[in-house]
Parts: sequence; C-alpha cells; structure tokens
Amino acid sequence: MTLERKSFLFDLKTNIAAIMIYIVFMLLISPLFPGVTWFNLGDFTLDVVNYYHGVMIPLTLMIIIVTAKIFKIPEKLYKFIVLTNYPVLILSFIGLVLFYPSWAVLADEGAQTLRDVLMVLDALLLIIGLLIFPFKNKNEFRNVFAGYLLVIIAAVSATIAAVMGMVYEYGNLFTYSSIPFFNSYVNSIGGISTFLGNLITSHSHQMLPAVMGGIVGLTAVLFGYHKLGSRYKMIVSLGLLVSFIGIISMSYLYWISSFGTYVIPAIFTSGPAGMNGLALDDSQTGIVGIGALIAIIGLIKTFDTQKGSKLAQITSIGTWIGAMAAMVGIGYVMEFNEAYYGFGSPGTPPNGGPGYQYDMAFTNGHLLYTFFMLVIVAAFFAIAYYFAKNDEKKLRVPTYFAIAGIVIGFEGLLVYVMTLSWIVEAIGLWLLFISMAYLTWSIMGTKNIEYDVI
Repeated sequence: MTLERKSFLFDLKTNIAAIMIYIVFMLLISPLFPGVTWFNLGDFTLDVVNYYHGVMIPLTLMIIIVTAKIFKIPEKLYKFIVLTNYPVLILSFIGLVLFYPSWAVLADEGAQTLRDVLMVLDALLLIIGLLIFPFKNKNEFRNVFAGYLLVIIAAVSATIAAVMGMVYEYGNLFTYSSIPFFNSYVNSIGGISTFLGNLITSHSHQMLPAVMGGIVGLTAVLFGYHKLGSRYKMIVSLGLLVSFIGIISMSYLYWISSFGTYVIPAIFTSGPAGMNGLALDDSQTGIVGIGALIAIIGLIKTFDTQKGSKLAQITSIGTWIGAMAAMVGIGYVMEFNEAYYGFGSPGTPPNGGPGYQYDMAFTNGHLLYTFFMLVIVAAFFAIAYYFAKNDEKKLRVPTYFAIAGIVIGFEGLLVYVMTLSWIVEAIGLWLLFISMAYLTWSIMGTKNIEYDVI
C-alpha cells in the first residue's frame, strides 16, 4: 500500500468523493427540477429522462475512473480520464439547469453534447487501456481473466449504447438529411421514425445491463476473487463468463434491431395472439443477472472478517439479488401474463388488458428501484469497500440503511404493482438515499490510501 500526496485534479479519492457528493446532492434536490416526479405511472417523462442522465452519466464516469485505476491502464490515458471528471460534473449540472428555459436550448444542447463526447472519449480510452492490460500485466491478466473479459465487454457494449443515444439525439434534432448515405440507409430500413424508435429502445435497454455487468466484474476483482482457492475461483469465473455471454448476446440483438430490420420476438408465447411470453432481449439481459447470481456462490468466500467490510460486500451483492428479484421474480411473471397486464395499455387482449395500470406501476417502480437506485448503491458500496477496507467501522451504519432499503424497496415494488400504492417503495428508496449520503460522508473521512488490487 502507498500513501501519496497528489494534486486535487488527480487524487483518486478526491475525484470519487466529488462524484458521490454531486450524485447525493442531485438526488436531494430532485424535486426542484420541473417535471421530475419520482412516482408517476408508466415510463419516465422527458424531464425525468434528462434528470436521470444528469445523475447516471457521472456515476458511469466514477466506474470508469476506478476501473482504469484497478486495471492499471497507461498513466497518460488514466490522467486524461480523471481530468475530465470536473468538466463532466459541471456540464451535467448545466445541462439540467438549462434544459427548461426556451432561450437556452442551444446552450443546453451544446453543454450536454460536449459532456457526452467527453464520456465516449473516456470510454474509448478505457477500452484501449484494457486492451493493453494483458500485454503489460500478463500474470495479473491470467489471475483475473474472467473478470477482465466481463469488464471489457461491458465497456464496449455501454460505449455502443452511448453512441446509439447520440445518433438518436442528432437524428431527433436535425434528421440525417445532411448525411446522404446514412439518410438513404435509414430510409431503406423503414424510415427515420421507425429507426429513431428502435434506436432509443436499444440505447435505453442496452446501457444499464451493460453498466451493471461491468459493476459485477469490477466488484468481483475488488473483492479479490482471484485470490480464492481453485474451486471457488472457478465458480466465480463461471458466473462472470455467463454474464459475459449474456452481454454479447444482448448487444447483438439490440444492434440488429436498431441498425437493421430485425424485430425482437417473444419466446414461450401463449394466450390471445401469443401476447403472453418472454421478450427475447429480456431473456438475454437476464443471463447477465444469472451469471452474477452464480458468481455470488464463490464471492461469499471473499467476505472480510471485519464486520464493516463484510457488510459492505453483502450490500454490494445484495443489490444484484434485489435487481434479479425485481426483474425475474416480478417482471418475468408479468410478461407471461400480458393478457391481463396488457403491456400497459387499456383495452381487451390482444390490444390491451384490464390490469394495464399495474403494468405501468411496474414500469415506473422497477425503473426507480432496479435501474436507478440499486445501480448507484452497487457502485457506491463496491468502491467504498476499496477505500475503507482498513477503516471498516465507517462502513457499518451506511450498510444497515442500505440493506434495509434493498429489502423494503423490493417489498414496496411488489406492493406498488399489486395495489398502485408507492409509499412502501418510497420508504425503501429513502433508506437507500440515506445510506449513500452517510457513505459519502464516511468515505471523506477515510485515510487517503491507494493500493494494488490485482
């Protein structure tokens, strides 16, 4: 372990703490942004989507920075990524503030575009650094082979999803008429309206599973799975490779459905016009989660003997279980009963269903729980384990709130879907927020120690 004095711009803990503070602050003031209503039946509104990006993009950068550090990418690449941290935070905040005034439309688009370009550049530099890693660190590469594969494929998939989002935004604002060859291609696969609809669906459905897969791979490495005995290391590696395959399959489906004419089908169909059934893409994103659950069997053996560190590990892994419980335990069940839930549309099967409002409740509730708060908590506590491993008492109280929030949040999602009452889930999300705020304060009080994980 080494204790170094570094500049404000390059110090790892300072940069991570800044992102954590920003995210916690943005969550706290979310009601101040017009149109940002957390519980509202159905999909996120445009206002909420804009706010969501303003929070989740800095979170993704935090994951990129820590991944770059752990996997020892070349120093120049690492320093460039870290240098973009504060500009991304500032641009994200500006993008939220300027989103509303009509006179600031161009300034808002400029700020968000610059931020997105920086993020894609950071992701590409991370991928380049990860490609270099096996050649410069052969022994370490062999030790974390499965974790490395999952992290790099997740980085590639998330980058593709990010580019999809940028292509969508460009087409939505300007169309592709100024790019004749691409405009012609778009028209050949159904026209701009169809293309944009498919593209934004692929962007939103691919990005979060890719990021979550990357968190799983990074967490396994942070927990030291590569130091386990051969039997348990093999179990973790198997789980990580299953997730690796799931991300490849998922990414391929979204690619051919957005830049091609492939229509993603449902499998195991039944009911009126076959409306009951599991969407094929959901089955593939589920594989990513199944791999994570397999990995948990071995990762349990990495649990620290110190209470705080152990609880942080349990919290991190608990987010994976909570996500799968929501997506499979509730989501899959609903997909096999769409004759009742009606894909969130009123009417009679196959054009809707009597329980459409409960489908809308799930859409809203699982976006908030699974694809928002749990992702943040998963990243926060895995990274906190790195910083506070030798100051474990600082991790105890935040983990109590987080574990309670994971459990109550899931129960609340179930209640929301069954009764349309979101109060219990809101309590769970508040507990998760308190855990993140407390954890951020705790991290700021830890010693500034960096060490090699691999």
